[in-house]
Amino acid sequence: MSWWSLSGHRALVTGANTGIGQAIAISLAQAGAEVICAGRSTSAETVQKIRDAGGTAREIHLDLADPMAARDVFSGAGIDILVNNAGIIRRADSLDYTEADWDAVMDINTKALFFTAQAFAREILAQEGGRGGKSSISPRFWPFRAGSACRPIPPRNMRSRG
Repeated sequence: MSWWSLSGHRALVTGANTGIGQAIAISLAQAGAEVICAGRSTSAETVQKIRDAGGTAREIHLDLADPMAARDVFSGAGIDILVNNAGIIRRADSLDYTEADWDAVMDINTKALFFTAQAFAREILAQEGGRGGKSSISPRFWPFRAGSACRPIPPRNMRSRG
């Protein structure tokens, strides 16, 4: 088995129906992971591409317009890889951007991202007895800072030096 093999791992990829999410899902499957393609639109094309290449994949409907949509997805599912890729954009001049546009983008790109990662982290820590043992990066060490492009702050030992 290659050091890069993901055989025996199960990955959930949000937004796996097209673009970057689809490419990530296919790449994970090529590395041996079982891939669960999640999104509000069908990921049937992605699943078929993975299966045609000999991989294992399935799809689930997950509409992250509800930021809490993934709260029960991880419980007992054996998912040990999360690619939190789903996102939307509303193209409009800032003077024309409505509160509804703003709320829709923030709900999916910020709130759903955070609460999906939180649900995943809770399940991983529960599986590992709260130790974060087999996780390469335990989510509990990634503080979240609102207003920083909605990205976690890497631990000091992972920040680039220089």
